[in-house]
Amino acid sequence: MLAGTSFHMATIRSTLLVLAMVLVGCGKQDNSEATDQASKQLREAQDQVNTNTKDLTANEQDIEKRKRELATEQQELADKQKRLEEQQRALGSAQQTLAGARVAYAAAVKERLAKLDAALATLSRKTDAKARDAAAGLRARRDQLVVMLDAMAGTADPDWNKYTKDVDTTFDAIERDLSATD
Repeated sequence: MLAGTSFHMATIRSTLLVLAMVLVGCGKQDNSEATDQASKQLREAQDQVNTNTKDLTANEQDIEKRKRELATEQQELADKQKRLEEQQRALGSAQQTLAGARVAYAAAVKERLAKLDAALATLSRKTDAKARDAAAGLRARRDQLVVMLDAMAGTADPDWNKYTKDVDTTFDAIERDLSATD
């Protein structure tokens, strides 16, 4: 029986061993590591989505703001362009007016010079020495005035007021001295 008992014992041992292995294998296993890793990856992915959503929203807002700014700048530029065109038209009109005024001034100066020449011719016909001396002096000043008048066409716009003032002053002085000889 001993031999049978040993066999029986070996069978029991084997059975217990198998049972132990089955119980160990069937026992509660901790699989939380797999779900913990998946959960961590899910949280990280959600955080990345949230960050990207915030960045996207901020970028969209920045773009819309810049579009509004550009629209405002374009309107300001269009307004400035319109004003520039108006100023160019006004300048063209003013230049035409100036050209017309210069032509009128030149005609008035020519007429005034003709009257001065006629008065000098009258003075030159007088026979007394004082009148002849006065006529010679006034004629020399008249000739200087003519040189000044010849420069009229080349006078630049910024110098025009000074030029006309000098011409008018010279005319006035000659005419005053001419009338003093009478």
